[in-house]
Amino acid sequence: MKSKYLVTVSLVVLLSYHGKAQVNVGIESNSQYYTEDDKIKLDESAKEDPFRSNNYIKIDYFKNYFEVGLQAEGYLPKALLNYNPDLEGINLGTVYARYNNYDKGVDITLGHFYEQFGSGLALRSWEDRALGINNAIFGGRFKVRLHPSTNVTLLGGKQRIGMGFDLSDGVVYGANAEVDITNILEKEDYMLKFGASFVGRHEDITKEYPTIDPNTNVMSTRLEYVGEKLSIGGEYVYKTEDAIMDNFAGVNSLYPERSRYGNAFLVNMGYTTEGFAANVNLRRMENMTFYSNRKLNGNAYNAGMINYIPALTKQYDFALQNIFVYQAQPKYGYMTMQKLGEIGGQFDVFYELKKETFLGGEYGANLIVNGSYWAGLKTEEKPDGNLNSTGFLDFGTKYYRDIAVEYRRKWSDKFSSIFMYLNQYYNKEYVEETYDEIHSDVAVVEGLYFFKPTSSVRLELQHQWADGDRKNWAGGTLEFMPNSKFSFFVHDIYNYGNDDPDMQLHYYSVGGSFTKGATRIAASYGRQRGGLICVGGVCRMVPEATGFTLNLTTNF
Repeated sequence: MKSKYLVTVSLVVLLSYHGKAQVNVGIESNSQYYTEDDKIKLDESAKEDPFRSNNYIKIDYFKNYFEVGLQAEGYLPKALLNYNPDLEGINLGTVYARYNNYDKGVDITLGHFYEQFGSGLALRSWEDRALGINNAIFGGRFKVRLHPSTNVTLLGGKQRIGMGFDLSDGVVYGANAEVDITNILEKEDYMLKFGASFVGRHEDITKEYPTIDPNTNVMSTRLEYVGEKLSIGGEYVYKTEDAIMDNFAGVNSLYPERSRYGNAFLVNMGYTTEGFAANVNLRRMENMTFYSNRKLNGNAYNAGMINYIPALTKQYDFALQNIFVYQAQPKYGYMTMQKLGEIGGQFDVFYELKKETFLGGEYGANLIVNGSYWAGLKTEEKPDGNLNSTGFLDFGTKYYRDIAVEYRRKWSDKFSSIFMYLNQYYNKEYVEETYDEIHSDVAVVEGLYFFKPTSSVRLELQHQWADGDRKNWAGGTLEFMPNSKFSFFVHDIYNYGNDDPDMQLHYYSVGGSFTKGATRIAASYGRQRGGLICVGGVCRMVPEATGFTLNLTTNF
Protein backbone atom coordinates (compact mmCIF):
# COMPACT_ATOMS: atom_id res chain seq x y z
CA MET A 1 0.00 0.00 0.00
CA LYS A 2 2.89 2.40 0.76
CA SER A 3 4.14 2.04 -2.82
CA LYS A 4 0.77 3.29 -4.01
CA TYR A 5 1.15 6.33 -1.76
CA LEU A 6 4.56 7.11 -3.27
CA VAL A 7 3.20 6.75 -6.80
CA THR A 8 0.41 9.21 -6.02
CA VAL A 9 2.80 11.76 -4.49
CA SER A 10 5.17 11.45 -7.46
CA LEU A 11 2.29 11.89 -9.91
CA VAL A 12 1.20 15.14 -8.30
CA VAL A 13 4.75 16.53 -8.22
CA LEU A 14 5.43 15.60 -11.86
CA LEU A 15 2.16 17.04 -13.09
CA SER A 16 2.85 20.32 -11.34
CA TYR A 17 5.73 20.96 -13.74
CA HIS A 18 3.82 20.14 -16.90
CA GLY A 19 2.07 22.79 -18.96
CA LYS A 20 -0.18 25.56 -17.72
CA ALA A 21 -1.50 24.17 -14.50
CA GLN A 22 -2.25 25.34 -10.99
CA VAL A 23 -0.99 23.73 -7.80
CA ASN A 24 -2.38 24.75 -4.39
CA VAL A 25 -0.59 23.71 -1.22
CA GLY A 26 -1.99 24.13 2.28
CA ILE A 27 -0.15 23.38 5.52
CA GLU A 28 -1.61 23.30 9.02
CA SER A 29 0.07 22.31 12.27
CA ASN A 30 -1.54 22.26 15.73
CA SER A 31 0.79 21.34 18.58
CA GLN A 32 0.55 21.24 22.36
CA TYR A 33 3.06 20.58 25.13
CA TYR A 34 1.28 19.55 28.32
CA THR A 35 2.80 20.56 31.65
CA GLU A 36 2.20 19.40 35.21
CA ASP A 37 -0.28 21.47 37.21
CA ASP A 38 -0.97 20.84 40.89
CA LYS A 39 -4.56 22.08 40.45
CA ILE A 40 -5.51 20.06 37.35
CA LYS A 41 -5.25 16.31 36.94
CA LEU A 42 -3.35 15.63 33.74
CA ASP A 43 -4.30 12.66 31.58
CA GLU A 44 -1.90 9.78 32.26
CA SER A 45 -1.09 9.34 28.57
CA ALA A 46 -0.06 13.01 28.38
CA LYS A 47 2.48 12.41 31.14
CA GLU A 48 4.10 9.74 28.96
CA ASP A 49 3.97 11.86 25.78
CA PRO A 50 3.64 15.52 26.86
CA PHE A 51 4.27 16.81 23.33
CA ARG A 52 1.47 16.11 20.81
CA SER A 53 1.02 17.45 17.30
CA ASN A 54 -1.63 17.20 14.55
CA ASN A 55 -0.21 18.12 11.12
CA TYR A 56 -1.75 18.34 7.64
CA ILE A 57 -0.31 18.98 4.18
CA LYS A 58 -2.87 19.28 1.38
CA ILE A 59 -1.81 19.41 -2.30
CA ASP A 60 -4.28 19.98 -5.14
CA TYR A 61 -3.33 20.05 -8.83
CA PHE A 62 -5.67 21.64 -11.41
CA LYS A 63 -5.36 21.55 -15.19
CA ASN A 64 -8.26 22.13 -17.59
CA TYR A 65 -11.05 19.84 -16.39
CA PHE A 66 -8.79 17.60 -14.30
CA GLU A 67 -7.89 17.65 -10.61
CA VAL A 68 -5.61 15.41 -8.56
CA GLY A 69 -5.05 15.85 -4.87
CA LEU A 70 -3.94 14.35 -1.62
CA GLN A 71 -3.71 15.14 2.06
CA ALA A 72 -0.82 13.79 4.11
CA GLU A 73 -1.28 13.74 7.89
CA GLY A 74 1.06 13.30 10.82
CA TYR A 75 0.11 12.78 14.46
CA LEU A 76 3.40 12.83 16.32
CA PRO A 77 4.16 11.23 18.60
CA LYS A 78 0.41 10.96 19.12
CA ALA A 79 -2.67 13.02 18.35
CA LEU A 80 -3.76 15.85 20.65
CA LEU A 81 -5.62 14.73 23.75
CA ASN A 82 -9.06 13.22 23.20
CA TYR A 83 -8.70 12.82 19.45
CA ASN A 84 -9.41 9.41 17.97
CA PRO A 85 -6.54 7.09 19.08
CA ASP A 86 -6.61 5.56 15.58
CA LEU A 87 -5.02 8.81 14.38
CA GLU A 88 -1.32 8.09 14.76
CA GLY A 89 1.91 8.18 12.81
CA ILE A 90 2.42 9.65 9.32
CA ASN A 91 0.34 8.52 6.40
CA LEU A 92 -1.85 9.62 3.54
CA GLY A 93 -5.16 10.82 4.86
CA THR A 94 -7.01 11.29 1.56
CA VAL A 95 -6.23 10.99 -2.13
CA TYR A 96 -8.44 11.68 -5.15
CA ALA A 97 -8.63 12.23 -8.90
CA ARG A 98 -11.44 14.24 -10.47
CA TYR A 99 -12.73 15.12 -13.94
CA ASN A 100 -15.09 18.10 -13.79
CA ASN A 101 -16.36 19.26 -17.18
CA TYR A 102 -18.75 22.00 -16.07
CA ASP A 103 -19.51 22.90 -19.73
CA LYS A 104 -21.03 19.47 -20.34
CA GLY A 105 -22.29 19.00 -16.81
CA VAL A 106 -20.21 15.91 -16.00
CA ASP A 107 -18.26 15.49 -12.76
CA ILE A 108 -16.48 12.20 -11.90
CA THR A 109 -14.39 11.58 -8.78
CA LEU A 110 -12.38 8.51 -7.79
CA GLY A 111 -10.75 8.16 -4.36
CA HIS A 112 -11.74 10.15 -1.28
CA PHE A 113 -14.51 12.72 -1.63
CA TYR A 114 -16.92 14.78 0.46
CA GLU A 115 -20.62 15.09 -0.29
CA GLN A 116 -23.86 16.35 1.20
CA PHE A 117 -27.46 15.58 0.22
CA GLY A 118 -29.96 18.25 1.21
CA SER A 119 -29.49 19.46 4.79
CA GLY A 120 -27.29 16.45 5.55
CA LEU A 121 -29.91 14.46 7.49
CA ALA A 122 -29.48 11.64 4.97
CA LEU A 123 -25.80 12.09 4.07
CA ARG A 124 -22.93 14.42 4.79
CA SER A 125 -19.25 13.55 4.59
CA TRP A 126 -16.92 16.36 5.62
CA GLU A 127 -13.73 17.30 7.43
CA ASP A 128 -13.41 19.40 10.58
CA ARG A 129 -9.92 19.29 12.06
CA ALA A 130 -10.92 21.09 15.27
CA LEU A 131 -13.30 18.22 16.04
CA GLY A 132 -11.08 15.48 14.65
CA ILE A 133 -13.69 14.57 12.03
CA ASN A 134 -12.82 13.31 8.57
CA ASN A 135 -15.47 10.91 7.34
CA ALA A 136 -14.63 11.11 3.64
CA ILE A 137 -15.97 8.33 1.42
CA PHE A 138 -13.36 6.32 -0.48
CA GLY A 139 -14.86 5.09 -3.73
CA GLY A 140 -16.51 6.76 -6.69
CA ARG A 141 -18.92 9.62 -7.33
CA PHE A 142 -20.64 10.54 -10.59
CA LYS A 143 -22.52 13.82 -11.08
CA VAL A 144 -24.39 14.73 -14.23
CA ARG A 145 -26.54 17.67 -15.33
CA LEU A 146 -29.39 16.01 -17.23
CA HIS A 147 -31.06 19.33 -18.01
CA PRO A 148 -30.36 22.97 -17.04
CA SER A 149 -32.86 22.36 -14.24
CA THR A 150 -31.90 18.82 -13.15
CA ASN A 151 -28.76 17.44 -11.48
CA VAL A 152 -28.20 13.84 -10.42
CA THR A 153 -25.49 12.37 -8.16
CA LEU A 154 -24.57 8.69 -7.77
CA LEU A 155 -21.93 7.51 -5.28
CA GLY A 156 -20.59 4.49 -3.46
CA GLY A 157 -17.67 3.42 -1.31
CA LYS A 158 -16.41 2.88 2.21
CA GLN A 159 -16.01 5.59 4.80
CA ARG A 160 -12.80 6.74 6.38
CA ILE A 161 -13.00 5.92 10.10
CA GLY A 162 -9.39 6.33 11.20
CA MET A 163 -6.11 7.07 9.50
CA GLY A 164 -6.03 7.16 5.70
CA PHE A 165 -7.12 3.79 4.40
CA ASP A 166 -8.67 2.59 7.64
CA LEU A 167 -12.12 2.11 6.14
CA SER A 168 -15.51 1.08 7.44
CA ASP A 169 -16.74 -2.49 7.20
CA GLY A 170 -20.00 -1.16 5.86
CA VAL A 171 -20.38 0.02 2.27
CA VAL A 172 -22.16 3.37 1.76
CA TYR A 173 -24.03 4.05 -1.48
CA GLY A 174 -26.53 6.66 -2.56
CA ALA A 175 -28.29 8.75 -5.16
CA ASN A 176 -29.51 12.33 -5.12
CA ALA A 177 -31.60 14.42 -7.53
CA GLU A 178 -32.11 18.19 -7.51
CA VAL A 179 -34.71 19.88 -9.73
CA ASP A 180 -34.89 23.65 -10.15
CA ILE A 181 -38.60 24.14 -10.82
CA THR A 182 -38.21 27.88 -11.41
CA ASN A 183 -35.89 27.10 -14.32
CA ILE A 184 -38.56 24.89 -15.89
CA LEU A 185 -41.22 27.55 -15.34
CA GLU A 186 -38.83 30.29 -16.52
CA LYS A 187 -39.48 32.39 -13.40
CA GLU A 188 -37.01 34.92 -12.04
CA ASP A 189 -38.85 36.58 -9.14
CA TYR A 190 -38.59 33.53 -6.85
CA MET A 191 -36.74 30.23 -6.47
CA LEU A 192 -38.42 26.83 -6.05
CA LYS A 193 -36.36 23.64 -5.80
CA PHE A 194 -37.24 20.00 -5.22
CA GLY A 195 -34.84 17.30 -4.07
CA ALA A 196 -34.90 13.59 -3.29
CA SER A 197 -32.19 11.34 -1.86
CA PHE A 198 -31.48 7.68 -1.20
CA VAL A 199 -28.63 6.47 1.00
CA GLY A 200 -27.89 2.87 1.91
CA ARG A 201 -25.44 1.04 4.13
CA HIS A 202 -24.55 -2.61 3.59
CA GLU A 203 -22.82 -4.25 6.55
CA ASP A 204 -23.13 -8.01 6.79
CA ILE A 205 -22.79 -9.12 10.43
CA THR A 206 -25.18 -12.09 10.14
CA LYS A 207 -22.51 -14.54 11.35
CA GLU A 208 -22.57 -12.85 14.74
CA TYR A 209 -26.18 -11.65 14.60
CA PRO A 210 -28.16 -13.92 12.22
CA THR A 211 -31.39 -11.93 12.50
CA ILE A 212 -29.95 -8.53 11.52
CA ASP A 213 -30.66 -7.32 7.97
CA PRO A 214 -27.33 -6.35 6.35
CA ASN A 215 -28.99 -3.38 4.63
CA THR A 216 -30.22 -0.16 6.20
CA ASN A 217 -31.62 2.55 3.92
CA VAL A 218 -32.48 6.21 4.33
CA MET A 219 -34.82 8.06 1.96
CA SER A 220 -35.55 11.77 1.99
CA THR A 221 -37.52 14.35 0.04
CA ARG A 222 -37.42 18.13 0.33
CA LEU A 223 -38.86 21.32 -1.12
CA GLU A 224 -37.49 24.86 -0.83
CA TYR A 225 -39.04 28.20 -1.77
CA VAL A 226 -37.18 31.54 -1.65
CA GLY A 227 -39.06 34.71 -2.53
CA GLU A 228 -38.21 38.36 -2.30
CA LYS A 229 -39.03 38.47 1.41
CA LEU A 230 -40.30 35.04 2.46
CA SER A 231 -38.44 31.72 2.39
CA ILE A 232 -39.68 28.32 3.52
CA GLY A 233 -38.29 24.82 3.17
CA GLY A 234 -39.01 21.38 4.48
CA GLU A 235 -37.39 17.96 4.47
CA TYR A 236 -38.70 14.55 5.51
CA VAL A 237 -36.37 11.60 6.09
CA TYR A 238 -37.25 7.94 6.68
CA LYS A 239 -34.80 5.31 7.90
CA THR A 240 -35.57 1.62 7.57
CA GLU A 241 -35.36 -0.72 10.56
CA ASP A 242 -31.97 -1.23 12.13
CA ALA A 243 -30.70 -2.94 15.28
CA ILE A 244 -30.36 -0.63 18.26
CA MET A 245 -26.93 0.05 19.74
CA ASP A 246 -27.09 1.01 23.41
CA ASN A 247 -24.69 1.50 26.28
CA PHE A 248 -25.04 -0.52 29.47
CA ALA A 249 -22.46 -0.47 32.28
CA GLY A 250 -20.01 1.36 30.01
CA VAL A 251 -20.21 -1.19 27.20
CA ASN A 252 -21.81 -0.56 23.79
CA SER A 253 -23.79 -3.56 22.59
CA LEU A 254 -26.18 -4.38 19.76
CA TYR A 255 -29.71 -5.40 20.63
CA PRO A 256 -31.24 -7.10 17.54
CA GLU A 257 -34.53 -7.65 19.36
CA ARG A 258 -34.94 -3.87 19.57
CA SER A 259 -34.60 -3.27 15.84
CA ARG A 260 -36.69 -0.29 14.75
CA TYR A 261 -37.14 2.41 12.09
CA GLY A 262 -36.25 6.11 12.31
CA ASN A 263 -37.46 9.38 10.82
CA ALA A 264 -36.82 13.11 10.84
CA PHE A 265 -38.83 16.17 9.84
CA LEU A 266 -37.20 19.58 9.35
CA VAL A 267 -38.82 22.94 8.57
CA ASN A 268 -36.93 26.21 7.95
CA MET A 269 -38.74 29.55 7.59
CA GLY A 270 -37.44 33.06 7.11
CA TYR A 271 -38.72 36.56 6.49
CA THR A 272 -36.54 39.53 5.50
CA THR A 273 -37.37 43.14 4.82
CA GLU A 274 -35.50 46.42 5.20
CA GLY A 275 -34.00 46.58 8.69
CA PHE A 276 -35.72 43.37 9.89
CA ALA A 277 -35.13 39.63 9.57
CA ALA A 278 -36.58 36.58 11.32
CA ASN A 279 -35.80 32.88 11.03
CA VAL A 280 -37.39 29.79 12.57
CA ASN A 281 -36.05 26.22 12.46
CA LEU A 282 -38.15 23.29 13.66
CA ARG A 283 -37.05 19.68 13.80
CA ARG A 284 -38.35 16.35 15.06
CA MET A 285 -36.08 13.28 15.04
CA GLU A 286 -36.64 9.69 16.05
CA ASN A 287 -33.82 7.12 16.09
CA MET A 288 -31.80 8.91 13.39
CA THR A 289 -28.22 7.87 14.23
CA PHE A 290 -26.64 6.36 11.11
CA TYR A 291 -23.08 4.99 11.05
CA SER A 292 -21.07 3.10 8.45
CA ASN A 293 -20.25 0.52 11.15
CA ARG A 294 -23.13 -0.23 13.52
CA LYS A 295 -20.81 -0.66 16.49
CA LEU A 296 -19.50 2.89 16.04
CA ASN A 297 -22.96 4.22 16.91
CA GLY A 298 -22.55 7.05 19.42
CA ASN A 299 -18.75 6.83 19.66
CA ALA A 300 -17.02 9.75 21.37
CA TYR A 301 -14.97 10.69 18.29
CA ASN A 302 -17.83 11.04 15.78
CA ALA A 303 -16.10 8.42 13.60
CA GLY A 304 -18.16 6.79 10.87
CA MET A 305 -21.10 9.22 10.91
CA ILE A 306 -22.98 9.00 7.62
CA ASN A 307 -25.45 11.80 8.28
CA TYR A 308 -25.14 15.26 9.81
CA ILE A 309 -27.23 16.14 12.84
CA PRO A 310 -26.09 19.43 14.39
CA ALA A 311 -27.70 21.03 17.40
CA LEU A 312 -30.12 23.69 16.16
CA THR A 313 -29.20 26.35 18.69
CA LYS A 314 -27.30 29.61 18.35
CA GLN A 315 -23.52 29.19 18.30
CA TYR A 316 -22.49 31.74 20.91
CA ASP A 317 -19.26 33.76 20.72
CA PHE A 318 -18.20 34.07 24.35
CA ALA A 319 -16.57 31.50 26.66
CA LEU A 320 -19.09 31.47 29.51
CA GLN A 321 -21.99 31.19 27.09
CA ASN A 322 -20.50 27.88 25.94
CA ILE A 323 -20.17 26.06 29.25
CA PHE A 324 -23.61 24.49 28.85
CA VAL A 325 -23.93 23.67 25.14
CA TYR A 326 -26.65 21.48 23.74
CA GLN A 327 -25.93 18.40 21.64
CA ALA A 328 -28.59 17.02 19.32
CA GLN A 329 -30.23 13.87 20.72
CA PRO A 330 -31.16 11.62 17.78
CA LYS A 331 -30.31 8.33 19.48
CA TYR A 332 -32.60 5.59 20.76
CA GLY A 333 -31.60 4.86 24.36
CA TYR A 334 -33.11 2.22 26.59
CA MET A 335 -30.63 0.54 28.91
CA THR A 336 -29.32 3.61 30.78
CA MET A 337 -32.24 6.00 30.32
CA GLN A 338 -35.19 5.97 27.99
CA LYS A 339 -34.72 8.25 24.99
CA LEU A 340 -36.13 7.99 21.49
CA GLY A 341 -35.07 11.25 19.85
CA GLU A 342 -35.79 14.95 20.17
CA ILE A 343 -38.32 17.61 19.19
CA GLY A 344 -38.01 21.38 19.27
CA GLY A 345 -36.75 24.40 17.42
CA GLN A 346 -34.99 27.74 17.47
CA PHE A 347 -35.71 31.29 16.32
CA ASP A 348 -33.64 34.39 15.52
CA VAL A 349 -34.94 37.95 15.14
CA PHE A 350 -32.76 40.81 13.87
CA TYR A 351 -33.88 44.43 14.01
CA GLU A 352 -31.90 47.43 12.83
CA LEU A 353 -32.59 50.35 15.14
CA LYS A 354 -32.85 53.61 13.26
CA LYS A 355 -30.32 56.39 13.61
CA GLU A 356 -31.14 59.49 15.64
CA THR A 357 -33.38 57.50 18.02
CA PHE A 358 -32.82 56.83 21.74
CA LEU A 359 -31.56 53.26 21.20
CA GLY A 360 -30.16 53.82 17.71
CA GLY A 361 -28.05 56.84 18.50
CA GLU A 362 -26.09 58.81 15.94
CA TYR A 363 -24.67 55.78 14.12
CA GLY A 364 -27.50 53.25 14.49
CA ALA A 365 -27.61 49.97 16.41
CA ASN A 366 -28.77 46.36 16.08
CA LEU A 367 -31.06 44.38 18.38
CA ILE A 368 -30.91 40.58 18.12
CA VAL A 369 -33.16 38.16 19.99
CA ASN A 370 -32.82 34.40 19.75
CA GLY A 371 -34.09 31.37 21.59
CA SER A 372 -34.49 27.62 21.42
CA TYR A 373 -36.36 24.80 23.14
CA TRP A 374 -35.56 21.09 22.91
CA ALA A 375 -37.20 18.11 24.54
CA GLY A 376 -37.25 14.37 24.22
CA LEU A 377 -40.07 12.61 22.45
CA LYS A 378 -42.79 11.47 24.81
CA THR A 379 -42.51 7.70 24.97
CA GLU A 380 -44.39 4.63 26.08
CA GLU A 381 -43.13 1.09 26.54
CA LYS A 382 -44.69 -1.53 24.25
CA PRO A 383 -45.47 -5.09 25.41
CA ASP A 384 -42.32 -6.38 23.68
CA GLY A 385 -40.17 -3.97 25.71
CA ASN A 386 -39.49 -1.51 22.90
CA LEU A 387 -40.12 2.21 23.22
CA ASN A 388 -42.63 4.02 21.04
CA SER A 389 -43.55 7.69 20.69
CA THR A 390 -47.03 8.55 21.95
CA GLY A 391 -47.72 11.11 19.23
CA PHE A 392 -45.96 13.00 16.46
CA LEU A 393 -45.99 16.34 18.33
CA ASP A 394 -45.90 15.05 21.91
CA PHE A 395 -43.13 16.68 23.96
CA GLY A 396 -41.44 14.62 26.67
CA THR A 397 -38.64 15.48 29.11
CA LYS A 398 -37.19 18.97 28.63
CA TYR A 399 -33.55 18.80 27.52
CA TYR A 400 -32.54 22.40 26.87
CA ARG A 401 -33.87 25.95 26.61
CA ASP A 402 -32.25 29.31 26.02
CA ILE A 403 -33.27 32.88 25.35
CA ALA A 404 -30.79 35.65 24.56
CA VAL A 405 -30.90 39.37 23.85
CA GLU A 406 -28.01 41.14 22.14
CA TYR A 407 -27.59 44.88 21.63
CA ARG A 408 -24.81 46.04 19.27
CA ARG A 409 -24.13 49.75 18.97
CA LYS A 410 -21.57 51.98 17.30
CA TRP A 411 -20.91 55.05 19.44
CA SER A 412 -18.41 56.84 17.20
CA ASP A 413 -16.18 56.23 14.20
CA LYS A 414 -13.74 54.49 16.52
CA PHE A 415 -15.76 52.86 19.30
CA SER A 416 -18.48 50.15 19.28
CA SER A 417 -19.89 47.84 21.93
CA ILE A 418 -21.91 44.68 22.53
CA PHE A 419 -24.25 44.03 25.47
CA MET A 420 -25.67 40.53 25.78
CA TYR A 421 -27.80 38.56 28.24
CA LEU A 422 -28.43 34.81 28.05
CA ASN A 423 -30.74 32.63 30.13
CA GLN A 424 -30.34 28.84 29.89
CA TYR A 425 -31.82 25.61 31.20
CA TYR A 426 -29.59 22.54 30.72
CA ASN A 427 -30.66 19.00 31.57
CA LYS A 428 -27.23 17.45 31.97
CA GLU A 429 -28.77 14.17 33.09
CA TYR A 430 -30.22 13.49 29.64
CA VAL A 431 -27.76 15.36 27.42
CA GLU A 432 -24.56 14.09 29.04
CA GLU A 433 -26.05 11.40 31.34
CA THR A 434 -24.26 12.84 34.39
CA TYR A 435 -27.28 13.59 36.59
CA ASP A 436 -27.68 17.34 37.03
CA GLU A 437 -30.12 20.07 35.97
CA ILE A 438 -28.80 23.60 35.66
CA HIS A 439 -30.35 27.04 35.34
CA SER A 440 -27.87 29.72 34.35
CA ASP A 441 -27.71 33.41 33.44
CA VAL A 442 -24.83 34.96 31.50
CA ALA A 443 -24.12 38.67 31.03
CA VAL A 444 -21.50 39.96 28.60
CA VAL A 445 -20.16 43.43 27.83
CA GLU A 446 -17.64 44.05 25.06
CA GLY A 447 -16.00 47.23 23.84
CA LEU A 448 -13.91 47.64 20.67
CA TYR A 449 -11.82 50.75 20.03
CA PHE A 450 -9.90 51.47 16.80
CA PHE A 451 -6.80 53.65 17.08
CA LYS A 452 -6.57 53.43 13.29
CA PRO A 453 -8.05 51.03 10.70
CA THR A 454 -5.36 48.39 11.37
CA SER A 455 -4.91 48.92 15.12
CA SER A 456 -7.44 48.22 17.86
CA VAL A 457 -8.02 47.12 21.43
CA ARG A 458 -10.91 44.91 22.59
CA LEU A 459 -12.10 44.26 26.14
CA GLU A 460 -14.80 41.78 27.09
CA LEU A 461 -16.21 41.09 30.57
CA GLN A 462 -18.43 38.09 31.34
CA HIS A 463 -20.29 36.61 34.29
CA GLN A 464 -22.34 33.45 34.72
CA TRP A 465 -24.70 32.68 37.59
CA ALA A 466 -25.54 28.94 37.78
CA ASP A 467 -27.39 26.86 40.39
CA GLY A 468 -25.71 23.56 39.52
CA ASP A 469 -22.61 21.88 38.16
CA ARG A 470 -19.64 24.13 39.10
CA LYS A 471 -21.80 27.16 39.96
CA ASN A 472 -20.69 30.76 39.26
CA TRP A 473 -18.01 31.98 36.86
CA ALA A 474 -16.45 35.34 35.99
CA GLY A 475 -14.20 36.06 33.06
CA GLY A 476 -12.62 38.56 30.75
CA THR A 477 -10.45 39.01 27.68
CA LEU A 478 -8.16 41.83 26.64
CA GLU A 479 -6.95 41.77 23.04
CA PHE A 480 -4.58 44.27 21.42
CA MET A 481 -3.78 44.55 17.69
CA PRO A 482 -0.96 47.07 17.12
CA ASN A 483 -1.15 46.54 13.36
CA SER A 484 -2.52 44.16 10.74
CA LYS A 485 0.20 41.57 11.39
CA PHE A 486 0.34 41.15 15.17
CA SER A 487 -2.27 40.37 17.80
CA PHE A 488 -1.86 39.76 21.57
CA PHE A 489 -4.37 38.62 24.18
CA VAL A 490 -4.86 37.83 27.86
CA HIS A 491 -7.86 35.69 28.84
CA ASP A 492 -9.18 34.28 32.10
CA ILE A 493 -12.35 32.63 33.36
CA TYR A 494 -12.55 32.08 37.12
CA ASN A 495 -14.78 29.43 38.70
CA TYR A 496 -15.09 31.33 41.98
CA GLY A 497 -18.48 29.79 42.82
CA ASN A 498 -17.35 26.17 43.00
CA ASP A 499 -18.59 24.44 46.17
CA ASP A 500 -15.13 22.90 46.59
CA PRO A 501 -12.70 25.71 47.55
CA ASP A 502 -9.78 23.72 46.11
CA MET A 503 -11.49 23.71 42.71
CA GLN A 504 -12.11 27.46 42.53
CA LEU A 505 -9.67 27.75 39.64
CA HIS A 506 -8.57 30.34 37.13
CA TYR A 507 -8.51 29.02 33.55
CA TYR A 508 -6.11 31.59 32.18
CA SER A 509 -4.28 31.90 28.89
CA VAL A 510 -1.96 34.42 27.30
CA GLY A 511 -0.71 34.48 23.74
CA GLY A 512 -0.46 36.16 20.40
CA SER A 513 -0.39 35.67 16.66
CA PHE A 514 1.47 36.86 13.58
CA THR A 515 -0.20 37.04 10.16
CA LYS A 516 1.40 37.81 6.83
CA GLY A 517 -0.44 37.08 3.64
CA ALA A 518 -1.80 33.53 3.81
CA THR A 519 0.46 32.56 6.73
CA ARG A 520 -0.61 32.72 10.37
CA ILE A 521 1.36 31.64 13.44
CA ALA A 522 -0.27 31.65 16.89
CA ALA A 523 1.17 30.70 20.27
CA SER A 524 -0.28 30.63 23.78
CA TYR A 525 0.17 29.22 27.26
CA GLY A 526 -2.51 28.48 29.82
CA ARG A 527 -5.15 26.19 31.23
CA GLN A 528 -7.84 24.54 29.12
CA ARG A 529 -11.27 24.09 30.70
CA GLY A 530 -12.56 20.56 30.20
CA GLY A 531 -15.95 19.94 28.63
CA LEU A 532 -17.65 20.08 25.30
CA ILE A 533 -16.16 21.97 22.36
CA CYS A 534 -18.58 22.49 19.49
CA VAL A 535 -18.17 23.58 15.88
CA GLY A 536 -21.25 24.04 13.73
CA GLY A 537 -23.44 22.31 16.30
CA VAL A 538 -21.32 19.12 16.44
CA CYS A 539 -19.38 18.53 19.65
CA ARG A 540 -16.56 16.53 21.21
CA MET A 541 -15.26 16.33 24.77
CA VAL A 542 -11.89 17.86 25.65
CA PRO A 543 -10.03 17.15 28.90
CA GLU A 544 -8.68 19.73 31.31
CA ALA A 545 -5.02 20.47 30.66
CA THR A 546 -2.28 23.02 31.10
CA GLY A 547 0.44 23.74 28.59
CA PHE A 548 1.80 25.50 25.54
CA THR A 549 -0.04 25.65 22.21
CA LEU A 550 1.42 26.45 18.79
CA ASN A 551 -0.64 26.75 15.59
CA LEU A 552 0.58 27.30 12.04
CA THR A 553 -1.44 27.67 8.83
CA THR A 554 -0.21 28.69 5.40
CA ASN A 555 -1.27 28.38 1.78
CA PHE A 556 0.67 28.89 -1.44
